[in-house]
Amino acid sequence: MISKSARFWFSIYAFTAIILTIAVGVFAWLASESRKEAGEGRTANARPPVLRHIPEERYRLLAHFDPPLYSPAETNSSKGRAFQRAMERYTKGDYAGAIAGLRTAAAAQPDPPAARFYLGICFLLTNQNPSGIHELSAVAAAASAHQERARFYLAKAYLGQLDPTAAREQLQAVIAMHGELEKQAQALLAQIQ
Repeated sequence: MISKSARFWFSIYAFTAIILTIAVGVFAWLASESRKEAGEGRTANARPPVLRHIPEERYRLLAHFDPPLYSPAETNSSKGRAFQRAMERYTKGDYAGAIAGLRTAAAAQPDPPAARFYLGICFLLTNQNPSGIHELSAVAAAASAHQERARFYLAKAYLGQLDPTAAREQLQAVIAMHGELEKQAQALLAQIQ
């Protein structure tokens, strides 16, 4: 016959074994379920999930820009008469009228970053985004005084095309240049993250 104290201790051990079995079962079930669910158990270097959806209207508002100011001092005076006439139209706000002269100036010079930069800007301002992206991409790819600005306005153009991934790439390149548009690029990048 089993004594009362032995029965007591046997019931304590049995109860503890049952609780531990349930705890191990629950832990095993939770571990298997967490592997099945997307995002659970992500590693530290995994891309964070997109937490918010940015509406198209917001991208279009962020794509809007005032035309960059032109100063004759930023280019040398030997750019040619076509460039000078085109920039006179540009400074008056006649962006469509400036396109022909800027095309002529860009074709006449072997390395025309200023003409191509302002031509790209005029295309964007006249809702010709693909042509603007083409011109600004060429300026951004070449080392020139207009490279940083070309990348910044290229990011704006990509936002207008609803391509935030390409816009982020351009803004990150602007930030890495540590130039005069770094702060604006950081602010814009923060709004599309």
